[in-house]
Amino acid sequence: MNKKLGRGISVLLQLLLLSSLPAIAQETRRDVEYLKTEAREERQVAESAKKAKEKAALEGMKKLTFQDILKQPDDIAMNYAYARDQIARNDLLGASATLERILLINPNLHQVRALQGVVLFRLGALEDSRIAFDSLKEVKLPDSLRVEVDNYLRAIKRQKRRTHFSARETLGWGIDSNRNAVASSKTQLYRDVAYPIAAQNRARRDTHFLNITNLGASHDLGFQAGHEVFADFSYYLQEQTQVNSLDTQSFQYDLGGTYKSKWLNFTPMFYAYHVQLSDQTFLRSQGGRFYFDNTYWSKKLRPFIITSIERQDFNGVSESPDSYERTGPQFDQTGGFSYILTPTMRWTSSITYQNKCAKEKFDAYHNLKLENSHTWLLGKGQFLINTITAEFDRYKEADHDVVGRIRRDQVLSYRVTYGAPLTFFLIGKILPRPFQDITLSANYEYFRELANITNYSYTDHKFQILWTKRFDF
Repeated sequence: MNKKLGRGISVLLQLLLLSSLPAIAQETRRDVEYLKTEAREERQVAESAKKAKEKAALEGMKKLTFQDILKQPDDIAMNYAYARDQIARNDLLGASATLERILLINPNLHQVRALQGVVLFRLGALEDSRIAFDSLKEVKLPDSLRVEVDNYLRAIKRQKRRTHFSARETLGWGIDSNRNAVASSKTQLYRDVAYPIAAQNRARRDTHFLNITNLGASHDLGFQAGHEVFADFSYYLQEQTQVNSLDTQSFQYDLGGTYKSKWLNFTPMFYAYHVQLSDQTFLRSQGGRFYFDNTYWSKKLRPFIITSIERQDFNGVSESPDSYERTGPQFDQTGGFSYILTPTMRWTSSITYQNKCAKEKFDAYHNLKLENSHTWLLGKGQFLINTITAEFDRYKEADHDVVGRIRRDQVLSYRVTYGAPLTFFLIGKILPRPFQDITLSANYEYFRELANITNYSYTDHKFQILWTKRFDF
């Protein structure tokens, strides 16, 4: 009897690990994708904020008409005010002509020459913009204007290249309240019998070191529409302080391209990733993702559709030798939209249906996920991102080693991220220049899984602080 009970408890502990390991693998990919999304949203909203700042600086000025200019065509101040008003109305071609007229009258107005370079840059006339900024290289300018001119010259040089390389390095520290995803009830079902979880196997609070390295390359194919191909590599490492069996590494490779047209953009991407737990291969996966989006009808609204097909190959590891039973394909279908609420705010909503197949049907499930995200650029490089996700899982068969009913889960997660460049904080002003463009961010995540089987109901609180630096080549 004691042997039977001991075997039962051994199986029970194995089931406990089985329930948490797939969540760890999914969390690994989610962290990588979160950082990519945050970087993308930050850049997109920052560009909108820059335009809003230009517009706000012009509000309250007297509105001039072309008839006013005709009355005093040589009035430089009036022409300059008129050009700024044209920029505010997004009439960049008209502003370019007005600034050119001012410079014909007086070619030594350096502020006007710099503004002309900015307008030409926004029009995409990169060579003309470079000539305008180059003419200011030997001129004595205020420090703030000199920095702006140098920044635009670097941006022009980058944009004129058809091939771009980038690197993004993130280092961080974090803490989980329940790293091993142990049931909140402190009991575990085995063949319909509830056993108490031993104290040494209960929820473990643990800290970790985090490293995420991302390398990317893109190449413009030379078409006017802007078609491109790209490649991406991400390395993820999470080293636990105590729960060493959950030390995680992953390697992800992406290869794809973007076809752009008037009606829609199409981005097919093929990827592969490899997840290791405690230096043992846990998951290998290959798949394709096909992304469609559209901005034709509205500059503020971007609807999108994503289809993913993935082959997942699980391997047994020492803590969970039966993990291979989860091997099988996964299909995802997502629809959603992003909407620019204001020049500094973006809202994104999506709904995803997922069908996971597996060798054992009690590891296969259907999933419905609803996600809403709000991105807010706060000024001076600060950003705030809030994301809330609700998921509903229904498994295809009961696992009779646990209980005789089919498993159903409801998952709620909330994540908030705040970030700012080090220059926003006092310390950034005394650091050497190469360190000043590092972004410091902190995120908190609440995760709550409710299931009709007590084994899988648990709560986790996670906090991370990250330092990120980006390089463009």
